[in-house]
Amino acid sequence: MYLINDIRQIINDYHWKKRLIQSQVYEMDSTSTAQYGIESAMPKAQGETGDKVASIVMRNEKERQKLEKLINEVSFIDIHESHIHSDKNYHILQLLKQGESKQRIKVLLNMSNGNLYKRIDQIVIILFNAQPETEKKDRKKWKH
Repeated sequence: MYLINDIRQIINDYHWKKRLIQSQVYEMDSTSTAQYGIESAMPKAQGETGDKVASIVMRNEKERQKLEKLINEVSFIDIHESHIHSDKNYHILQLLKQGESKQRIKVLLNMSNGNLYKRIDQIVIILFNAQPETEKKDRKKWKH
């Protein structure tokens, strides 16, 4: 379950996380270490495994966990955005997901700073309440 501030941060970071997932940056499988010249004769760092296969497995597991976290966060927004019924709020979310700045969104939608942030708060609360884990007593109401 994501907290309100987590959801706000996921929305702000959505565009670069989505690009990172699509670029498959975590699927590279190289263990490039210095193997030639004088560096190959130098002692290796202590406390690390010298087993190349084990180091690949450990690194791949860490990268898999990071990638899974990114996918879960991006998917959360994609799955629950259908709960946003206001057209303007929906388009604000889409623009934020594309990485548009808040300044540009204000200009595009002809809105004040206060109105934009109020609508972003509404979006965050809608997404928070859309989580199945959010119990009725914990649901947030939007104050007008």
